[in-house]
Amino acid sequence: MKLPPEFDLHALEVFVMTVELGGMSQCATHLQVTQSAVSQTIARLEEGIGAPLFDRAMRPMGLTASGKALFARGQALIAQARTTYDEVREGANLPISSITVAMSFSLANELTTPILTELGPRANRWNVRSGISMEHQAEFLARDIDMLISGSFNLEHHGALELHPVLEESFILVFPRDYAGSTDVSAKPPNLPFIRFSRLTGTGQQIEQQIVRMKLKLPHMIDVESAHQQLGLVAAGLGWTITNPVCLAAVPELLRQLRPAPMTRGRFSRYVQVIARTGELGDIPRLTAGVCQRVLKEHSFARIKAEYPWIEEQLRWLDTPPEDDLGVRRVA
Repeated sequence: MKLPPEFDLHALEVFVMTVELGGMSQCATHLQVTQSAVSQTIARLEEGIGAPLFDRAMRPMGLTASGKALFARGQALIAQARTTYDEVREGANLPISSITVAMSFSLANELTTPILTELGPRANRWNVRSGISMEHQAEFLARDIDMLISGSFNLEHHGALELHPVLEESFILVFPRDYAGSTDVSAKPPNLPFIRFSRLTGTGQQIEQQIVRMKLKLPHMIDVESAHQQLGLVAAGLGWTITNPVCLAAVPELLRQLRPAPMTRGRFSRYVQVIARTGELGDIPRLTAGVCQRVLKEHSFARIKAEYPWIEEQLRWLDTPPEDDLGVRRVA
């Protein structure tokens, strides 16, 4: 069977992107074209297929049965096309045109230079963003970000993704260096203000959920959005906090002013992993996860394990993906 000329990869990509981004205007904005151009491309695709893909009587527009079928298969076709494109370019020693990668402030400080040192030649242009994970996830859904390095991930049900695990780390307690009270905060919270990690962040939300589960009554006094702010306030003796080993390792200059401790009750953890859309970046996400794991293991945590050997017990290096039933592709 000969495919109609209207059924081409570009038109299919525009259709898939329209569905993923939630509308033709959003797709047009992302592609930097007019909404009319997107509408005409999809109209030609529908003409070639011989069936409508969108139910235009619905507001907002919904997919027809044909549209649902094409979207499900179209994502895989586009991913395979991108993989083929990357493999051909790799065989010709040609890099990807550009990659936008995002991570938290604490991870960016540790990982940006090693990633670009080892993988820089794999793309003509790198755009490295650091900031709040929840904002990055929204940008990832809008296709403004190609790859995430994150310990806060809430996108399990958003399309075909590949997740490359780096480590699982347990949350820890951090007090000022001269704090002499109990570290069992569930039995007796310290007589100090609690320094909160903002609930605008995924990590902050996870900590707040655990505080509720542990039934701790911690008044709202100070909220911050970065690990440096959080641990800087603790180092100054202004309170105590709950954080994770990655954030602690990111502030080596403050270690002499802090007293970290493991959680004796209510222990909980998070996964740090590299996230990308399936097949879009070839082996770069997998290689990135390898760089992240090596740098964190051999450099970042090496600085604090000598003084706090118990930190090793809070870390689990993920050579195999964690088991789940989320339907996402976790890659070892």
